[in-house]
Amino acid sequence: MKKSIYLLLAGALFFTSCKETVEEPPKSLYERLGGNGAISAVIDQFIANVAADTRINVFFADAAADPARLAKLRNNLINQVGQATGGPEKYTGLDMKTAHKGMNVQEADFNALVEDLSKALDKFNVPMTEKNELLGALATMKADIVEPNASLYAQLGGNAAITAVVDQFITNVAGDARINAFFAAAAADPARLNKLKMNLINQVGQATGGPEKYTGLDMKTAHKGMKITDAHFNALVEDLDKALMKFNVISKPRRDLLGALGTMRADIVGQ
Repeated sequence: MKKSIYLLLAGALFFTSCKETVEEPPKSLYERLGGNGAISAVIDQFIANVAADTRINVFFADAAADPARLAKLRNNLINQVGQATGGPEKYTGLDMKTAHKGMNVQEADFNALVEDLSKALDKFNVPMTEKNELLGALATMKADIVEPNASLYAQLGGNAAITAVVDQFITNVAGDARINAFFAAAAADPARLNKLKMNLINQVGQATGGPEKYTGLDMKTAHKGMKITDAHFNALVEDLDKALMKFNVISKPRRDLLGALGTMRADIVGQ
């Protein structure tokens, strides 16, 4: 009997000892970050940071202007971070290379994005270990996001894309009662209208780094005596922007092209 009691005590001590030495499995990064709720809060702050960051917010301007598109972007980011950190979320968006194709994201743009995420993590006091792990996961995507620097001409899609935009621009202007009177004479003469179209294509092509050569008059001479006001010029810019948007030209090259047109304002307005 005594021997049995000793054996039972020895067995109990053995199992107790084993229980004490079993280690808890390490927590996933997802758990250490705080799960879906914490990741969602960080993503919301990240989006707010990007929206206020003039270095890169142009890349997200189209999404920011469309609530449904912005909500989709937010959910994709939450699911992407959740899945990448070991959570139950499933990312169903495009792969990074496809999603960023043609955006001409450069290394400085990518670094600004990382800074904005880092600030969001700091706001919620995410510990350094977890912060570095998450930023490290983002760094692995860099090669699929950053592209070799492309000319604006290439970003727009070359001659064919520029030609389509110019055709739509001419159509927009023809239907715009604010300014179509300036183009009435050209619109009534097919040969003159075609020359105007070719001049516009060549002007845009040359200005954006393409092989086209503009051989028309300089802007000051071409618009001399037309008495174009700022309001007329703004209408012209709107009609070009609508043409670019019709062909889904993304916000950065769209802004860059409109900016190039803006540099001509002084030579067009008031001549």
